[in-house]
This record gives sequence, C-alpha cells and structure tokens, in this order.
Amino acid sequence: MKKSKVIALAAAVVIAIAGLTAWSGFYRVGQGEEALVLTFGEVTGKNGPGLYWHIPFVQSIISESVTTIHTCEYGFRTTHQGSAGKAATYMDEEDEGVMLTSDNSIVSLEAIYQYTIRDVEQYTFDVDDPEGTLQLAFEAVIRRNIQNRTLDDALLNKEEIEHEVLPDFQALIDSYEMGVKINDVRIQNITVPQDVASAYEDVNNAKNEKTKRLDEAERYKNNILPTARSNAYLLTAEAEAYKAETIAAAEADVAVFNAILEKYKASPEIMRTRLLIETLEDVLSSSGKLYIVDGGDTTKLLTLNDIPAEDAAAVIGGDQ
Repeated sequence: MKKSKVIALAAAVVIAIAGLTAWSGFYRVGQGEEALVLTFGEVTGKNGPGLYWHIPFVQSIISESVTTIHTCEYGFRTTHQGSAGKAATYMDEEDEGVMLTSDNSIVSLEAIYQYTIRDVEQYTFDVDDPEGTLQLAFEAVIRRNIQNRTLDDALLNKEEIEHEVLPDFQALIDSYEMGVKINDVRIQNITVPQDVASAYEDVNNAKNEKTKRLDEAERYKNNILPTARSNAYLLTAEAEAYKAETIAAAEADVAVFNAILEKYKASPEIMRTRLLIETLEDVLSSSGKLYIVDGGDTTKLLTLNDIPAEDAAAVIGGDQ
C-alpha cells in the first residue's frame, strides 16, 4: 500500500514536471518580430508573429524586431535624453568626427544613421559585432565622400552628401551580408573645428578680398575697353580718310602732270612760256601791291606792302 502511494506520487510529480516543461516550451513571437529556433545551437527554423512551441532544454529561441528603427550616432553621443522641461545634452566624439577634405582642410562632422534588421539569422550569427561593424562601415563611407570634396563643398552641401552616402553605405553593408537595411542618413552638422576657425576665417577674408579685387578689375576693364575700342576705331577711320584723301590728291596731281607733260611734248616752247606765265601769276598774286618804275634800261619791281605810306610816297615821288 505504501509502495503504490509512493509510485503514484512519483508519477504525479513526473507528470507535473512534464506538464510544466511542456508549458514552458510555448513562446510567442510579437508583431514585427522574427524568431530563430536553435536546436543544439544550430538554426533549425524561423517563425514570424504567432504562438509556437519548442523543446525545452534542447531548443532555444532568439527573437529580434524586424520593424524597429535603430538610431546610431556618429561624431557625438547623447548624454542625456531631452524631456519636456529640459533639453537633451550631447558630447562630441572628436576622434570620430574630425576628417580631411580634398583641399587638406579640416572639418568636424556629426551625423546619425538609422537601420532595421532585415535578416535575424545574418544579423545574429554572420557578424560578431553588428553595431560596431555598422559604425566602421559608415565611417569608411563618410570619410571617403568628404575626402572627395573641397571645404566649401562639404560645408554647403549636406543634403547632397546624405544622398550619396546612403546607397554607398547600403552597398557596403550588403557586401558584409549583415541582414541590415539602412533607412536613413542625416548629417546633423559640418563645421570647422574651433582650433582652426580663426585660420579658416583668414582664408575666407582673403578669398573675399580676391573676389572684390577681381570684380573691381572687371568693372575697370568694362569701362576702359569700350573707350579704347572707340578711340581706336576713330583713329583708324581718320587714318583711312587721310589715306584716301592723300591718294586722291596724289592721283590728281599725277593726272595734271601727265596732261601737262603730253602738251609739253607736243609744243615745248608754248608750254614753257605758259608755265612761266602761270608761275609768275602765282608769285605776283601773293606779293601784294607792286609799283613798276621805269629808270632807263632797267625795269624795277617794288613791293611796298611793308613800307609805311609816307615812305612809299617818298620813294614813288623820288623815282618820278
């Protein structure tokens, strides 16, 4: 009798333990989650949302959300989350955010990127440190992008950098087969580090001064060149006119000379006398008033224009 009670009790305990064990084998996969079933450490199944059962002590479950958006910070860390009455506080990670541009300038970059888990098995088993790997991959992509830009380009084109980095980041992550989808990349800030801000300001001032001087030179050029071109055109036109006038006069003189030459060849004596008379006419027409005084065998020609009137009268009276 006692033995049967013991057996019954033992059976009840075994049944109870078996029942509890069986009950503990049930598990629920929530909405937006994916569960891996591991049998002796090897993945033997994947389950989506729902209620499932696994063999306790033989199988284990790893469940991860495939809809949760994970946010990672680069170049800074949030030290205190903001609340309704207090703003969030941050701490710079200068070793991460400081990088070089293509013109050897230094910038400090702060960014965030967001990702979701696309394949729980890859995310869990194919990479030892998924978040650390993501951080290194993002750093490689963002540094390569910044190093291909000048300082001004990097400071002014944050959105362009975001659009270029996102697909490059995703492509690099895909090559690692991490089972991760990059949802977004946001550049929070790109600045010149405080230690070199004054030098950068000097460079900016020099560039502005250069631009100012170039503008002044361009304005001076625009004022001077039209005037110079106008003067050159005027001088050229005057020279052409003088050239045409001189050539025309020379050609006229040549034509007159040739005509006289032909007449001279035909009647040399007549032309010689005519030329003498014409020459005397030209000379006498510009010599003023002349008085011819007959003094015997010699005929005298006197010009009295430059002699006072009374002296001229005396000369004439004496000669008479």
